[in-house]
Amino acid sequence: MNVLIYNRRVIMVWLLFFVALVGACVTPRGRTDLLNFIEDGKTTREQTVLQLGEPAAFFEEGRILCFRLGHDGGGAYVVGKSTGFAGVETSLVMVFNEQGVLIRHSQVQVKGP
Repeated sequence: MNVLIYNRRVIMVWLLFFVALVGACVTPRGRTDLLNFIEDGKTTREQTVLQLGEPAAFFEEGRILCFRLGHDGGGAYVVGKSTGFAGVETSLVMVFNEQGVLIRHSQVQVKGP
């Protein structure tokens, strides 16, 4: 009886390990509407940060924000700055005026390693 309980525990540990391993390999699900809120002359810096989170980089006292974007079958997703450039395909560069309103934006292709 004890051997049976031990075997079940070993099987459960391996099963949990396998599920965690497979879960870690899953890529983020992108969204086709992720960038739909962006409109030059209307979108604010605050709206952008609320929608996309903390930028990967910023320049000129926060007037220029850069976000790293990856893409999958679901669309685009933001890649956190702590993950480096793994999975990054484009960089979204956004330029705001002194009032925090978007002047212009562009997606720049990121060159792979």
